[in-house]
Amino acid sequence: MFPKLDPKVYPIKDDQKMVFDLLQQEKMLIVQGTGFNWPAPDHFRIVFLPPEEQLQDAMTRLARFLKTYKQ
Repeated sequence: MFPKLDPKVYPIKDDQKMVFDLLQQEKMLIVQGTGFNWPAPDHFRIVFLPPEEQLQDAMTRLARFLKTYKQ
């Protein structure tokens, strides 16, 4: 999946930094959209191959991170 973060809600300037901060805080790795030559820092890539329980946990952790994340 290649979801988009609403830049009005999540004003991310550096998506690579966001990915690193997520990894440090939640021990979860995603890939920033600019890593796929996407021009704006408003997308990221996640895989959805793990079992449903793992995906639910990952989405909970991502939501918790984004709830308070500021750049």
